[in-house]
Order: sequence, then C-alpha cells, then structure tokens
Amino acid sequence: MTTFSQWRHGEGSHNAADYSIPEDARDFQGERAGFATRFIASAIDVALVALVMMGIWLGIEILQLIFTPGVQVDPPRAATLVLWGYLLATVYWTVAWATSGRSLGAWVMGVRVVSRKGGRLSWPVSLARAAFSVGFPVGLFWALISKRNRSVQDVVLRTIVIYDWSLRAPLVIGSRRPS
Repeated sequence: MTTFSQWRHGEGSHNAADYSIPEDARDFQGERAGFATRFIASAIDVALVALVMMGIWLGIEILQLIFTPGVQVDPPRAATLVLWGYLLATVYWTVAWATSGRSLGAWVMGVRVVSRKGGRLSWPVSLARAAFSVGFPVGLFWALISKRNRSVQDVVLRTIVIYDWSLRAPLVIGSRRPS
C-alpha cells in the first residue's frame, strides 16, 4: 500500500512519466492545494452545472415548441431550479471524485481529491463529500485559516485536495492496479 508521503515523493504508483508539467511546477506535485485554487476549481464546476441546467431547460423549451406549439408553459420556479442544480452538482462531483478524483474544474486547476492515504475516494465517501460540498459550500472557507489547507468537508471526511497533474487516477486504497 502506498502512503501519501510515498506517493507525493514519487515512490508509489505515480512517477515522472505519469505527468507532463513544467519544471517549476513539479515541486508542487502532491502538495496540498490552497484556497484560491480550490475556489476557482469549484467556480468552474458550478458554472458547468449552470450551463448544463440552461442546456436542459433550452432543450425542454425546444421540445415543447416542436410537439406542443401554441401551448404556454410556465417556467419552473427558482427553488425547483436550485434543487435540480444541487442534485446535478452532487451527482457530478460524486462520479468525478469516485472515478478519477477530479472534476473538470479540478482538472483545469491541476488538483485532485484523494483519501488521507493518497488513494482514490470510495463511492460512499465521494457521495458524502459531494452532498456536504453542495449543502455547506461555505465549508471551503475553513481552508483560509487551516494550517493544512483543509476545508470543513476535508476535516470531517478525512480527504485531501492536492496539486496533481498526473494522468492516472490514484488507486482505491486496498485495491491493486492490474499489471
């Protein structure tokens, strides 16, 4: 089993061939991500969810126009849109964190969510973290005062957000990578 420290120093399943980053950025590989990076990654993800929601709404409007022309349909209430946005964001982050440890925003910013031992999050932990992040987004601001750059979600669920430009997702702790 690879510990977080071993993984960070390239002794685990990740090595220099797994990622291609500028020489100056290599010192940050495996370090805990700061608030600004995490905030921007989250903002990208929220914008993506909003765009998907608008796309779904536009698709529904077009289908209604095609199949029921002349019928006036009231737009959904704001509370309904927010609820659907929360659900979509929860599903999106759950799948992203359980499969690769990163969402689109995290990929753009070069960060990854890992377990405290440096492995990939399990599906239940990913779901709990996603629900916690959507339901209590101000928990991210704890990273501003935390000496270890941890959000409330990280503290409660024992997760870590690290800088990681590697192409391969970390293993689920306890599993083996096929050779």
